[in-house]
Amino acid sequence: MMNYKKTLFWALILPLVFSAQANADGNELLQKCNKAVQFMDNPPKNPDFGSIGFCLGMMQGITNLNSVYEVRLSDEALFCGPEDGINNGQATRIVVKYLKDNPQALHQHEGVLAIAAFMDAYPCD
Repeated sequence: MMNYKKTLFWALILPLVFSAQANADGNELLQKCNKAVQFMDNPPKNPDFGSIGFCLGMMQGITNLNSVYEVRLSDEALFCGPEDGINNGQATRIVVKYLKDNPQALHQHEGVLAIAAFMDAYPCD
């Protein structure tokens, strides 16, 4: 029988893999999230709100869904964030750092990489 952690992982990933953006990889996510970090640090005159919104929305979706898993299936969450949560800016910086530190993985799907970044930053005991 498959454990809850694996089931939750695939429940998060499969919809992303079969979505309209199934070919979206880490290179695209890094580009979009770099624009979000740039906007947070020093807003450009003509920000790319599409990329910024996509990145921040993805961060919000992943962290919110994992929070539900932490509450409902406490020891089966994919990652265990701080009690006061992770804001979208912090989440974006975590993902950007992970992507920059792991260029060999940028060919992988953006959802897989974002979750891997959070699992790396906030492992469960």
